[in-house]
Amino acid sequence: MRQGPIITRLTVAIAAMVTAVLATSSAHAVPRGEERVWREVFLPNGTITEMYLPAERPAAVRSRDLAAAATANVSALQDTGSVDSRFDLVFVGDGYTASELGTYRQHAQAKWNEIAATAPWSKYRSYVNVWLVEVISAQSGVDNDPTQGAARSTALDMYFWCGGTEHLLCLNEAKAQQYAAQAPAVDAIVAIGNSGKYGGAGYPSLSTASGANASSGQIAIHELGHSVGGLADEYFKTGTTYGGAEPAEPNVTRSPSGSKWGAYLGRPTPDGGVIGAFQGGYYHEHGIYRPSQDSLMRSLGKPFNSIGLDVMDRAIGSKISGGTQACAGYASARTGSLAAGGSAYQPDGTYYYATAAGQHRACLDGPPGTNLNVYLQKWSGSAWQTVASGTTTGPDETLSYQGTSGYYIFLIQAVSGSGAYTLAYTTP
Repeated sequence: MRQGPIITRLTVAIAAMVTAVLATSSAHAVPRGEERVWREVFLPNGTITEMYLPAERPAAVRSRDLAAAATANVSALQDTGSVDSRFDLVFVGDGYTASELGTYRQHAQAKWNEIAATAPWSKYRSYVNVWLVEVISAQSGVDNDPTQGAARSTALDMYFWCGGTEHLLCLNEAKAQQYAAQAPAVDAIVAIGNSGKYGGAGYPSLSTASGANASSGQIAIHELGHSVGGLADEYFKTGTTYGGAEPAEPNVTRSPSGSKWGAYLGRPTPDGGVIGAFQGGYYHEHGIYRPSQDSLMRSLGKPFNSIGLDVMDRAIGSKISGGTQACAGYASARTGSLAAGGSAYQPDGTYYYATAAGQHRACLDGPPGTNLNVYLQKWSGSAWQTVASGTTTGPDETLSYQGTSGYYIFLIQAVSGSGAYTLAYTTP
């Protein structure tokens, strides 16, 4: 979870018009004059903004809560290998009774499927352990659903109308952490509530989402960009100017040239257009720049831009050894799929420009049983010429080339077999 330059900014998500009316539930209402914090708010059309809302006051974790967490069963939605060499994603749930654990599992599976279909999670799907902690609540559902004042006894105290916003779905973060800790390992946490109403929220250690709502998973995917990749938000408030220091996050900069991501400039990006320096981001309209027009860190339903994609790729991949991590230690990565006899150009179907002389390295990771080759080609002024290649008879290849500045492109060919591949590479 990112921190703002002046005050802590917790992230939350709502999907309907935000109201300033405080929740009437006595268990969660916030009195006038209470401390307020900046919160991230997701609107129905997918745009994101911030509001200054009352702070939460979660109940203390009691000894009986700790005891319940300590005895919770844990099962695997998928177990792909040792926790020492895998990324471990943990689901906890709230408002699911003992008889509803099957429903809880279905909701968690649907959310994981949505996450796993999003790049770069899709690349690592077979290298992520997904754990389901069986959090059992005394009553079904969450507070203030379907109406304000509806109260239920649940394990994680999850509730709508948090801070006076209808679709803000909050919980007791400390309790959720206690349950998540029962999993064999924890790299990220997603908490889902037994509700079909759109809602969600972000916390430093986890994100929440409505388990039975088909759209709420986008909130979790955005929040994983913060918690896993350390990415900044790329949206802004009109009429504001950034005057702080250069942000530490990799996807925002004070430089109008975009030199922070100079190697990407002019290249196509998955969210559309090309990488550049677009003014506005980090909650300010002026004085700060983002890499692309409209990525997932600005609007829901979008893919990560190339910078965010590579940052997330490295963050997830750093937890993994074996499989695709045979290509660890490279600056960038691209994925694709080939039919037998097919070919593809990378990065993103086009070339890249090396501004200086230096070493070009690449690593191709293909599916078992295939024969894939990789070629590095350089533009001679009239044609592409192969300057380095990896052409063994297996699915995995590497190449290295010490070259001058100029235009380069990678060619991947499937000599035999078919399937998904990953190309990792580093350029001067």
